[in-house]
Amino acid sequence: MKQLMLGILFSLSSIYGAYANDEVSQEYLGEVLVESREGLYQDPPEQDYARLIAFGLDTRYNVFVRSWLYFELQMVTQKISLQPDDEAAKARQQILFNLRRQIDLE
Repeated sequence: MKQLMLGILFSLSSIYGAYANDEVSQEYLGEVLVESREGLYQDPPEQDYARLIAFGLDTRYNVFVRSWLYFELQMVTQKISLQPDDEAAKARQQILFNLRRQIDLE
């Protein structure tokens, strides 16, 4: 699962890298995504996603962050379909859904 996520991040970052000029921002965005994912899978999930939301609201990074949220949400939804009693996965799904909504509604 972790290797799949890293593969997705690397492929998206290589696509994004072709269009971005600011290397520091790309590295920082990657760090924010990794920290957000680690916080999401803590028990209980971390609730501070302000930096992720800030990147999601920035038009330069919006597509990248939304793609990351989409793939994370798909993975959690698949886990719930296999294990419907997994309350931690349901909590993660709700957090991801709320993050996506916060970015969409701003």
